[in-house]
Amino acid sequence: MTTAASREQFDAQAAKYAASPVHKHGPSLPVLLEFAAPAPDDAALDVATGTGHTAFMLAPHVGRIVGVDVSAGMLAQARAQAERDNVPNIAFEEAAAENLPFPDAHFTLVTSRHAPHHFRDLAAFLAEARRVLVPGGRLVIADQISPRADLAEWVDTWQTTRDPSHYRQRTVEQWRGLTDAAGFAWEAEQIVPYELDFAWWVQQSGCDAAARADLQRQAAAVSPADREVLGLTFDAAGQVVRHLEPMLVVRLRR
Repeated sequence: MTTAASREQFDAQAAKYAASPVHKHGPSLPVLLEFAAPAPDDAALDVATGTGHTAFMLAPHVGRIVGVDVSAGMLAQARAQAERDNVPNIAFEEAAAENLPFPDAHFTLVTSRHAPHHFRDLAAFLAEARRVLVPGGRLVIADQISPRADLAEWVDTWQTTRDPSHYRQRTVEQWRGLTDAAGFAWEAEQIVPYELDFAWWVQQSGCDAAARADLQRQAAAVSPADREVLGLTFDAAGQVVRHLEPMLVVRLRR
């Protein structure tokens, strides 16, 4: 899916993401805050900010923060909240993760939460994040991962069926390889499990009946052993009712 198509997908679902408790209060958020260790002298950037949940969480703790996203609809929700809540040190701009419109060494802290699996070129995002960070600056990422490399293809098919803007999930080892290649030091990590209700999950992305049925077929074909790894839970009728998404939270140093 192109950036334009991703923009269309998220514009259409912006109000749902603004209200989503999983995105607004999900368990990766306090871990990200701990790893980020925000301070009043920080200039922060939240990449693929969506409706701004992470940016708003950081805003009281930093000097200033900018949230960027490709979706004008998502940013409209974020700006409306900033105005409602009178948050003076936050701003939102339309920009892609792989092409950040900021000078070199402009931020002390960069974050990205629940987003990098959408990025078409993760290496380009990491290079841009490193470029805009000051020496010694922190990059804190929270993103869903594949539990094993041999399950990655199934996971990506499952995710893309639900949300065509999904691109690729990676294992922890793949994340380590990419961040090492980008020149970051890996300082801390934590895996945070998300148990997601199937009905909510498909409603959140606007799945139609055909996509929901396809997802059910995909889940039914998984072996019993892999069902356990993926956290797939079925009801008495054999319909999947929830699944597990492990979320990697990692702090990297420039």
